[in-house]
Amino acid sequence: MFFLKRRELNIVREGWLKGMVDVHCHLLPGVDDGARSMEESRALLQMMGVVGIDSFILTPHIYSRYPQNNANTLREHFDAFLADLAMPQVPISLAAEYMVDNQFEAHLDEPLLTLGDSRYLLFEFSFAGAPMDYPNSIRSIRSSGAKPLLAHPERYLYFTTDEYEALKDLDVSFQLNLFSLTGMYGEAVRKRARQMLLSGFYDFVGTDTHRKEKFNKVIEQPMLPSRFESRLTTLMENNRSLLASKV
Repeated sequence: MFFLKRRELNIVREGWLKGMVDVHCHLLPGVDDGARSMEESRALLQMMGVVGIDSFILTPHIYSRYPQNNANTLREHFDAFLADLAMPQVPISLAAEYMVDNQFEAHLDEPLLTLGDSRYLLFEFSFAGAPMDYPNSIRSIRSSGAKPLLAHPERYLYFTTDEYEALKDLDVSFQLNLFSLTGMYGEAVRKRARQMLLSGFYDFVGTDTHRKEKFNKVIEQPMLPSRFESRLTTLMENNRSLLASKV
């Protein structure tokens, strides 16, 4: 008996990313482990534009590794960045990716950097393990007036399906890292991301782009089965709604 291998398509060549709003990227230069310079930021914006991504919500890290980062300092960096960038034709806004750590609650007392025009607050856990009391942290997000959006849940390999469902029961939305699907973070994450996408766990999708070299690599052969296209299209439509939403 012969089995036909399921055909995969190049998602860039097929135009799947055309018109995408990237809701998670580290393009604000010099503030975290993302773009290192204005030149790299500009190059990434141009490279991402070539593959179809046309709007950007920048999400620099806010956590203890970068103690200088808070809503006020990042806003200052962002305003200076836009002035130097001189690319008014590209829609760019500022949010942040908040780590649930020992400073998390304090940052919730500051002005919040939510996604686009929405109340969604992008947050993440350590890849080593989530805090024991993370449900309380999620409740704190809601108490602050924001809506919890978990970044790249497929990368937290310590979570079980039941724990993902428990997060959903807490009304947490999920943001997929697009290139998790194509193996950027290894086979285990690739497999989990595909399973979670097919199971309907995700609400939004971002690239989580940090550096020019890695982006160049992941767009060389980003292959996916055709059955993923409609699901990704739905997530990208959800992304677009963040730019004109008060939810």
